[in-house]
Amino acid sequence: MPTDWLFYWMTLPTGLAAIASAVALPFLLWRAVLGRSFPGIGYKPLATAYAFAAAGLLVSNFASAYLEFNSRVAKNILPEAQRWSTVPGWTIYTSVLSLVVVLPLVGLLGVSVSGLLLRYRRLSFVNIGAALLVAWLALVLVVWAFPSNEWHRTHRLESLTMWLSELAPSILLVGLPFLAGIYVASRTYRNAET
Repeated sequence: MPTDWLFYWMTLPTGLAAIASAVALPFLLWRAVLGRSFPGIGYKPLATAYAFAAAGLLVSNFASAYLEFNSRVAKNILPEAQRWSTVPGWTIYTSVLSLVVVLPLVGLLGVSVSGLLLRYRRLSFVNIGAALLVAWLALVLVVWAFPSNEWHRTHRLESLTMWLSELAPSILLVGLPFLAGIYVASRTYRNAET
């Protein structure tokens, strides 16, 4: 596979250091975004959010691997007996590879938006839903605006609907748990001056 080298590099010490940096740097951004509100909030909401998002990422990639395996069994490409020796490996592989996209998006977009909403005491279910909807549509428009192959260039409407359906589970299973983690872990701060 063309991505094998990336997986290999990401599991080396330098790749693990890059992943650790991509997780650690948003904690500095979190501190900067919260400003004077930081002492009352701390890092607990962000750590909780990362844990929820990591669980969501694993669930998303497991579901994707499971469905892909089902598809290959239906086409007689893979035997059913290999399911539980294949699906976990695919889940780990795609989870590690997806960190290339997920960590920068969560680290820059998720931390900034959630930190600002929390700082100005605007973190609510409605605002979480609005932020996720805007992020979903923005991501779809960005990937749709730059077609990656000839099919995407010639089938613009189908490409748009494909990207809408492809990115929705990621937003729901990674973005929503991230913001829900912030919401749940910041309850004390949100209720302090209400």
